[in-house]
Amino acid sequence: MPTDGLTPAALLTVAGIAAGAALTTTIVQLLKNVAGPIGSKISGALAAFVITAVLYVIAGLSTGAASVDAWFAVFVAWVTCATAAVGVYATVSHVATARTS
Repeated sequence: MPTDGLTPAALLTVAGIAAGAALTTTIVQLLKNVAGPIGSKISGALAAFVITAVLYVIAGLSTGAASVDAWFAVFVAWVTCATAAVGVYATVSHVATARTS
C-alpha cells in the first residue's frame, strides 16, 4: 500500500477531513462490534467526538503547530470532521428510533 501523503497532517486538508470522518466512523463501529455487551452501551456520537479530538491533536503536533493561528486551523478542521462523524451517528440513531416507533 502506498503511503505517500498518508500522514496525520493530511487530516488538515479537505480530503483528509472526509477521510478522518470515515476513519472515525469505522473505528467506532469496530469498537462497538468488538466490545460485546459493553459495545451496545457506547455512545457512537461521543466516541466519534473523542476519537476525532485525538486525531486532530496528533495532526496539530505532527505539523509543529506553534502559533494560535496554526492551532485555530487545526481546531476548524477538527470541528468539521467531528461534525461529519458525529452526524453519522445522530442520523443512524434517528433512523433507528423512527423504525421502532
